[in-house]
Amino acid sequence: MALSDDPGLRAALAESRQSAAAATRELRSLAARLSAQRDAFKRDAAARRAEFETQARRGEFGPDQQRIQRRVDAGETTWEDVAAGRDEDPSAAAARAHMNATFSALHDELQRDEEFQRADAEAKDVQERIERSE
Repeated sequence: MALSDDPGLRAALAESRQSAAAATRELRSLAARLSAQRDAFKRDAAARRAEFETQARRGEFGPDQQRIQRRVDAGETTWEDVAAGRDEDPSAAAARAHMNATFSALHDELQRDEEFQRADAEAKDVQERIERSE
């Protein structure tokens, strides 16, 4: 009797295919949800950036950031150059120091936030599952 004639083997193969199809559907659904969340995050980030730039223009974050925003608007620099250290203007150095202190405090706060840590672990698990399925 050939293996393909074995009813138990055929049933196991059919069950395996169904499980694989279900897992694929679940991962595709998850990927679609993550994509939608990423798109929403990008839209929100763009809106937050626009609001930040408006506030910087008005001087709400102090004269250094107002000066940087004027330079950004004039095409002399970018906020990315400021953050990366490529902009050596004194106002950029002051802004970098402030950003570093803020990010360090945020990092410390997130390390103590159990809900964030759980969500971060879940996101990493999902990413690993997606990478394994590709």
